Amino acid sequence: MIMNLFLNLVLAHIVGDFVLQTGETCKDKREKHWHSWHHYSHAVLVFALSWLVSWDICFWWYALAIGLIHLGIDIWKSYHSDNVKWFIVDQLLHLAVLGVITLVWCSMAKWSMPLIPIKYVALAIAILVCWKPANILIKLVLKHYSVNLPEDKTGGFNAGALIGNLERWLILLFVILQRYDAIGLLIAAKSIIRFGDKETAKTEYVLAGTLMSIFIAVLAGLLVQGVE
Repeated sequence: MIMNLFLNLVLAHIVGDFVLQTGETCKDKREKHWHSWHHYSHAVLVFALSWLVSWDICFWWYALAIGLIHLGIDIWKSYHSDNVKWFIVDQLLHLAVLGVITLVWCSMAKWSMPLIPIKYVALAIAILVCWKPANILIKLVLKHYSVNLPEDKTGGFNAGALIGNLERWLILLFVILQRYDAIGLLIAAKSIIRFGDKETAKTEYVLAGTLMSIFIAVLAGLLVQGVE
């Protein structure tokens, strides 16, 4: 019961914090701090999603607590640099809050997940984590280690992000199916495609990003396998 509710709340958090939040929204929150109305609309969204995934009308004030604490953490984070350290601290704080709320609620009420098996919730989390959160984390880590991002001369379309997403989703699928040989073939194929690249900076960026993508996708896949 505890794991079911916690994963539901984590799924709601990822949808609210990443899927339904844009780069422009985050920029406005960082620049205007508590004056940004996006902080408050986002907190309302987090409240609504947390309440929705609880499948229990009585959970509303726990969801309200999640929304208000989320608001406080986001405003606090807006006063810190946009780097990998504060990104990780921010996400760990949100997850800790969800964990505490889950424990408190489950100690006071009987709750069971209706209809949707927990395995599917874990799979949804893994798919979403391999999308926007992974892209953001990889960019921040590469920035932290001064691995320069090659200039995209083709315009606004970010082919690297698309390739990274597809790569992580494929690896996630292979891990769940326990086809680790296919992961090796995927990595080998990508290496052959990049073999003729003479730009050192670009090669370093692609290699570092690829290794992080593999790590995140494999970890996500193993976590899905571990959920029963």
